[in-house]
Amino acid sequence: MDAFEMLYTTRAMRRLRPEPVPEEVLARLLDAAIRAPTGGNRQTFRFVVVRDPAAKKRLQELYLEGARELFGSGYGRAAEGAPAEDVARGERLIASALWLAEHLHEAPVLVMACIPPQGPRPTLIDGASVYPAVWSLQLAARALGLGSALTTIHRFRDPQIKELLGIPQAVTTAALVPIGYPQGRWRVAPRRPLSQFVFSERWGQEYHPPASVKLGEP
Repeated sequence: MDAFEMLYTTRAMRRLRPEPVPEEVLARLLDAAIRAPTGGNRQTFRFVVVRDPAAKKRLQELYLEGARELFGSGYGRAAEGAPAEDVARGERLIASALWLAEHLHEAPVLVMACIPPQGPRPTLIDGASVYPAVWSLQLAARALGLGSALTTIHRFRDPQIKELLGIPQAVTTAALVPIGYPQGRWRVAPRRPLSQFVFSERWGQEYHPPASVKLGEP
């Protein structure tokens, strides 16, 4: 697959089919993930792969509790008086996230990305090592026709989930990634214009991409 097509179309695929992911395919994804760059080459990330139906179901129950707590707080919803488009976008996101929470156990594979303790408490540098590995896992999945999503809602029930999976309490659970064959179609994720994300030379100074570059497509 063309690298840019893979980068542009690797998006959160929360609706996954329950059919199994072959062990050979899963091993390839994980082997690609550990090749990601890591700070000081310390290779501090660890993955817990969960396929047991009973464990996945219990994890899903805990995750759903956390999701209801999060979205019950108003998270994800547009501010009062926001444009109708923003309101609709927020409601779609919440509906998609809650669908995942209700069906998480149906994903054939759940991967918990972890950071073993490197000091008295986790730092930004620790995340700089684990998240490239997670992203490589997701890119490798896309290359082989598998969907994935990165979520951290599990952290609302972090102690219980650690106990369930035998993860030491001192370990940081950085991301939960469901993986499986997607129900939906691949497409480029919609984003606001590039100029809203990038400054030129200094903060606040607008960046103008060349007119000759086609933006928003691989």
